[in-house]
Amino acid sequence: MIKPFGNMVMARHAPITLTPFFRPRDEGADEQQMYVAGFADELNEVWGTLIPLDAEMVEQAVLGHQTFTAWCNSDGRIQPQPSSDSLFEELLEKGHLKETPLDELVVEAIEQGRNEPNDDILDMFETLHERLVRAVGVVADEIARRRR
Repeated sequence: MIKPFGNMVMARHAPITLTPFFRPRDEGADEQQMYVAGFADELNEVWGTLIPLDAEMVEQAVLGHQTFTAWCNSDGRIQPQPSSDSLFEELLEKGHLKETPLDELVVEAIEQGRNEPNDDILDMFETLHERLVRAVGVVADEIARRRR
């Protein structure tokens, strides 16, 4: 439809729907330094000014209200698990919940404490050893129970 405007004729355009977005500035980067927020149309074309946001500030705001626990899979892989099931599914789907084998975590803990003085770290290594022995016993008991 064409509407007259003074001496000019103006064409009417279909309304444009803009959707707010929030995303990493560098999509392919291993570690984000910045995020951006803005508006995009149906074709994902950005409209207006992008607002840069510091990654640390964003991550603290977003994750500061989320509780994470550690999940141990039956094969000994440890994985972070957010308390929100929907966030867990989304992060899992995107590959953001890295699984680490238990033995690799133990090796890393030993490496981190390797140069610490005995007074500071020996008790911690002994506690780690006791927990691992207890864990081995629990796993051995479960294997024996299932083989009966």
